[in-house]
Amino acid sequence: MTTRYVLRTGDIIHSDRNPDELDVYCYRSGTNPPTCLLLSEQAEADFLLRYGSEELNMAYPG
Repeated sequence: MTTRYVLRTGDIIHSDRNPDELDVYCYRSGTNPPTCLLLSEQAEADFLLRYGSEELNMAYPG
């Protein structure tokens, strides 16, 4: 099931990843897919570093 992840900037990312391992607040409205708010800078960084290269085609300088 696709989950909507909302970054603190308001940008939205759709992902099939399970939000259980992240610092998020999730809610569902009616039959819509869950929406999860990433609650901290660290949660955003963890999400983007963990899933960004696979799903978002992003790379990070290292």
